[in-house]
Amino acid sequence: MKLIVNMIMGSMMATFSEGLLLSEKGGLDPNVLVEVVSLGAISAPMYSLKGPSMVKSLYPTAFPLKHQQKDMRLALGLAESVSQPLHCSSCK
Repeated sequence: MKLIVNMIMGSMMATFSEGLLLSEKGGLDPNVLVEVVSLGAISAPMYSLKGPSMVKSLYPTAFPLKHQQKDMRLALGLAESVSQPLHCSSCK
């Protein structure tokens, strides 16, 4: 279960990062995006917890990248073993 949760969290944060950058490049205030995402239909505690730091380009390590990469590899291996494609999680 933890492996799958970490896979979801990794994909979620990667997409959130891209959204923050796109909002900034598109002339929108990324702080407002954090607020909207935190209050909207896709709200998750991780967005409001990590979002403000990410806007300031502060990335304190709570879960090292090497562990996230390991979990993603293991999740992809699990998916392969049960013949379940993971189209979003397997993107490079």
